[in-house]
Amino acid sequence: MNSSHSALKRLGSRFSLVLVIVAVSLVILEFVIHRHGEIAAEDFPIFPAIYGFLAFLFIVQVGKWLRLIIMRQEDYYDE
Repeated sequence: MNSSHSALKRLGSRFSLVLVIVAVSLVILEFVIHRHGEIAAEDFPIFPAIYGFLAFLFIVQVGKWLRLIIMRQEDYYDE
């Protein structure tokens, strides 16, 4: 059990390193390669990252509101 735990930990460390390398590479490429956006806002550097983060925040907030609207009491089915 211990060897599988250490193997998963090692795999997680390697995967995290790969993700960091990909992220840094994409940020560097953002300033090297010119993207052709459909609208003017898309021409700003790192626009997709900002847009994606704002969309993520929006989805989380809507999820919180839906939870307040849809959530039932714990003993809802027992009644």
